[in-house]
Amino acid sequence: MTEDSHPPIFPGDLPTGEAASGLSKLRASVGDSLFEISRAFPKLLALRSTPSAWTAFRILLGAMGAGLVVLPLSLWNAWAFAPVGLALFLLAVLLPPLRQDRGIAKAVEQLGAYQVLDGGRLFSRDPEPHSVSFYLTPTRVWAIDEQLRPLVVIPADEIALATAFPSRDDWVLRVSWQSDSAEFIFAGLFAERRARLAENGLRHLVRLTPLDRAQAKAAGA
Repeated sequence: MTEDSHPPIFPGDLPTGEAASGLSKLRASVGDSLFEISRAFPKLLALRSTPSAWTAFRILLGAMGAGLVVLPLSLWNAWAFAPVGLALFLLAVLLPPLRQDRGIAKAVEQLGAYQVLDGGRLFSRDPEPHSVSFYLTPTRVWAIDEQLRPLVVIPADEIALATAFPSRDDWVLRVSWQSDSAEFIFAGLFAERRARLAENGLRHLVRLTPLDRAQAKAAGA
């Protein structure tokens, strides 16, 4: 991806939400709902990675399943609940806790990261893109791949721009700092929402130029 394919984009260049049609708003609302549902799965996996919490959840799930299995004994027309209860009981038995990802936890500890964000894909020197995560620290933003290799290191106090914008079927997050810039690609059904989350996570690190400060002061006057 070259600079020619994407002209410079600055905050405020994108159209406002008021320009969207009613159908677009409805589609965005449905997409947001689906995205929030999808984000529940990592939370469930995080629960499974905590043995004590997951054990309590499995006990509760098993008790509910057993209750639904014996429910037809008291209600003659509740036989349809028995297969559901059996499925819940088997699910509680067959799902063991997941092992914690020690590599990510160790990276967070070593870097002193206070937040980890999805960074999409980064096209570096290799022909294949790398899926990365942003590790935010007080002094740097580390773009680290799945093998925990740092591909880009951005000084936090030098970030001048962090903005997301559409590009064909994907979304691009462009991050510029004093000496360089990088573009991170988000693809798939939730590309926009993932890019927006990363953008919002980096926005508080953007260093305002004197012109930006003057404009912000004039707008607030």
